[in-house]
Amino acid sequence: MNTNLNSVYTADAYFRLSREDGDKVESDSIVNQRALVKEFLKVHPNIQIYHERVDDGFSGVNFERPAFKEMLEDIKSGKVNCVIVKDLSRFGRDYIEAGRYIEKIFPYLGVRFIAINDNVDTASGINGAEEMLIPFKNLINDAYCRDISIKIRSHLDIKRKNGQYIGSFAPYGYQKSPDDKNKLIVDEKAASVVRQIFKWKIGGMSGERIAEKLNKLGIPTPMEYKHRNGENFQCGFRRKAVPRWQANGVNYILRNEVYTGVLLQGKTASPNYKVRKRTKKDEKDWIRCEDSHEAIVSKEDFQMVHSFFGNDTRVAPEEEILYLFSGFVKCGHCNGNMTRKSVPVKGKKYVYLVCIENKNKSGCTNNKGIPLEKFEKVILQVINLYIESVFELSQLLELADKVSYHGYFVEKIQESIMNKELEIEKKCQYASSVYQDYKEGILSKEEYLELKDYYKTNIEILQDEIKSLETEREETARNRKDQTGWMQQFIEYKGFKELSRELLARLVKEIKIYDKDRIEVTFKFKSEYEQG
Repeated sequence: MNTNLNSVYTADAYFRLSREDGDKVESDSIVNQRALVKEFLKVHPNIQIYHERVDDGFSGVNFERPAFKEMLEDIKSGKVNCVIVKDLSRFGRDYIEAGRYIEKIFPYLGVRFIAINDNVDTASGINGAEEMLIPFKNLINDAYCRDISIKIRSHLDIKRKNGQYIGSFAPYGYQKSPDDKNKLIVDEKAASVVRQIFKWKIGGMSGERIAEKLNKLGIPTPMEYKHRNGENFQCGFRRKAVPRWQANGVNYILRNEVYTGVLLQGKTASPNYKVRKRTKKDEKDWIRCEDSHEAIVSKEDFQMVHSFFGNDTRVAPEEEILYLFSGFVKCGHCNGNMTRKSVPVKGKKYVYLVCIENKNKSGCTNNKGIPLEKFEKVILQVINLYIESVFELSQLLELADKVSYHGYFVEKIQESIMNKELEIEKKCQYASSVYQDYKEGILSKEEYLELKDYYKTNIEILQDEIKSLETEREETARNRKDQTGWMQQFIEYKGFKELSRELLARLVKEIKIYDKDRIEVTFKFKSEYEQG
């Protein structure tokens, strides 16, 4: 290595800035770094700048930076033999890697290294004290970066726990509030697409069919929608010049709880500030916040769709939607799925529901099918009867609520409130009589003031107790309303004349066929009905 300070050097000036490292934007800006290097070069005319290499927005915790790599290529190709930086922290914050470049790689390649503010210049020779000082400064830079990383992680966790959204881009269907970038608000245009996707799924369409329909309608994909709105959103799923909806993209939306107003964050993490690769955390360690933003779909619809993914709900190739009973009907003997079987008789086609396990000859004893047409009529009748019974129950509960003011418990709370109000009235009368006794000279001033404070304190305690009871009364009444709210879901279908996938999805949990004379229908909200 040529160590003559008067030799001519061709240098790359390297500049770096990253807020992630906690860099002070004003003092460490690229402009200020450049100005410092220019001032240094005025008194070192033997150093000529070949190129300025700038990594703006890249962390110093590793050396996988584009401009840094370009500088290394300049060195390897012999174009430069000197590197100038403002200080050691601009060069890098990993003390081991920084030390390896400064102490081993650059000397081996004959490269002069200059860190202006740290008074490091390898061409002037490094004495024992400086040799100890350089790794120590690199260690301080590394520790500073580690401290900043811990603080940032802690700050982000606090934001997550407070229900603040910290993602770079809002999920499809939402946008960041212009008043608060950590708050999600509904993007009504995209939200209408999300609602329709859920509606189609509940109606019996598969992810593939929904994607096809969206493409036919010319609905832009989430990525394309963000691009059209001026967002620089990128993902790893784009394969074609014109992106198209795919089943996995549709299913991702259908599985995303964010649309119910829930924020699930902190699903992945990196081991430490030096490792960029992120790994998935255990679900118990995710940070969950309910009702952090406005929901696009109801929790009931989301849970309904979520349950579909566990059932066998494949759509036949020639069909657009699922068969009416797909995923709902089970064999009462082996719990296997019941499937359609067509039987041609004298030019006519008769459709039966048969156990798939018997059809596959795996030993199920349920070897008799049930005619589909007859089955549909039976189920139609059963559901209508159940809806009618739910309606009658709701009427009875409504009448009972009117008579008993939402039940015995609420009635007792109201009674307690009235008793305490009477006590307050008595205390006020006592306080008034005490004052009269004082005026008439029966009580001294000290006795009067003591009794006055006593009654005042008692009245305030009773008033607080009444407020607490009123809150409890309202909460109980509200809970009563919530407990009976499920009924409306059934009553909406009162008097229907035809079965549909959506109706079955909303009302029926499962149907079991034992034989043509024994069919069991399990409705949703069974426990609520029985408690009603």
